[in-house]
Amino acid sequence: MKLSFKVTVIVALCCAAGVTQGQVNPFSQEYFELEALKKYEAIHPPLASIPPPAPGENEASFGAHLTRSAMLLEMSTEKKRLPVRILIYGQSITGSQIFIEDITDYLKKKFPYADITIENRCIGGFAADRIIRTAPHDVYNSCADLIIFHVYGGEKKGELEELFTNIRKYTTADILLLSHHTLHRPTADDDFSARYLRYIANKYDCELADISYEWPKYLAANNMVPADLLRGDGTHPNRNGNWLLAQLVGRHIKYNPQFANPSNQSVQTLNVANVYERSPAGPITFTGKPWEHKNGLVIGLTPGSHLKLTFYGNRVDVIAGQLPKTTKPGGVKIMLDGNPIETNQTLFAITRPTWGPHTWFPLVMRVSNAKPLIAEDWTLRVDNVNADSTDYTFSVIGSKTGPDGTGSSKKTFCFKLRPGRN
Repeated sequence: MKLSFKVTVIVALCCAAGVTQGQVNPFSQEYFELEALKKYEAIHPPLASIPPPAPGENEASFGAHLTRSAMLLEMSTEKKRLPVRILIYGQSITGSQIFIEDITDYLKKKFPYADITIENRCIGGFAADRIIRTAPHDVYNSCADLIIFHVYGGEKKGELEELFTNIRKYTTADILLLSHHTLHRPTADDDFSARYLRYIANKYDCELADISYEWPKYLAANNMVPADLLRGDGTHPNRNGNWLLAQLVGRHIKYNPQFANPSNQSVQTLNVANVYERSPAGPITFTGKPWEHKNGLVIGLTPGSHLKLTFYGNRVDVIAGQLPKTTKPGGVKIMLDGNPIETNQTLFAITRPTWGPHTWFPLVMRVSNAKPLIAEDWTLRVDNVNADSTDYTFSVIGSKTGPDGTGSSKKTFCFKLRPGRN
């Protein structure tokens, strides 16, 4: 059995103008992508196959910045399947359903024994100035081992710098950053963006899949023009382009033991059996009796058997061992600072607000809290709006607290305070 937990309690925000979380969005990003692809392929059928990319010039250094996540993938075996959580974030390029399928297929073939979870939280059309607003809901609380990221913009006003500062502040994830592929009509800013993304990768210890460099090389080597790998809009990769993008990205995900592992400074991996054998002192201590060390496991035999982990950080993964079939499993109660974990009001993560009507964009980009909250759903109802939607008023209702006040687009909204509520 594998057991993992994140110390978060979910608070959801629903939008009365749209539909509730969990329903299928008929105006989804995936729907529009596939419809556009279907129209394009009716005139330009995809090639059955295209040549694989030539080896990268610096391929010996690929994986240098993905040491921890790649090691988990590489070291998984048929008998020891290590869990690896991958978050794909950005806009429609990495959010493409075809790209997600291709990169998933690539990784599952390359690492057949790893227990890989891939989550796509991309928002098509959200450049850096917008995605910096949704990142607290999507990225900082994701507990990802690896983040695959691509976005346009954010170089001139500092949104990219802020985003990567926060990813490093709030997560322990490895980062695989993509630069931009070649568009049908390249712009004057393309070279500047490529250089800036190389700067970001170097400063924030990111693995860089330098698509800006590799894509035109591939085109030249195979006598292609940009349009051969793009849909009719001249921006989004077609089916062959998505396959190429997955190859150029996926080959960076490999364990490269030639390079140091900086995650050693931010991630501790503790084997309970080894700690138990060595000494009772340290970050893990055992109290109560009896404890039994059997077949590589440390088993508490009574409710009085307590394991205490002393740590500082924002994430704990507990991986339980596999009990012998003859051993009856018991239960576990998790305490944090001596109190049941479910009673701790600081362990909240606010989920991304639901999308608005006729769009996949979230209606509200960011919700935050200054004081502890309770777990509930909030509904925001737009009450009045002007003709061009630049000025509106709204009210907020909590599923447990009831009416939480009214606000307007002209100022930051805060829940009203009332007796009995923090």
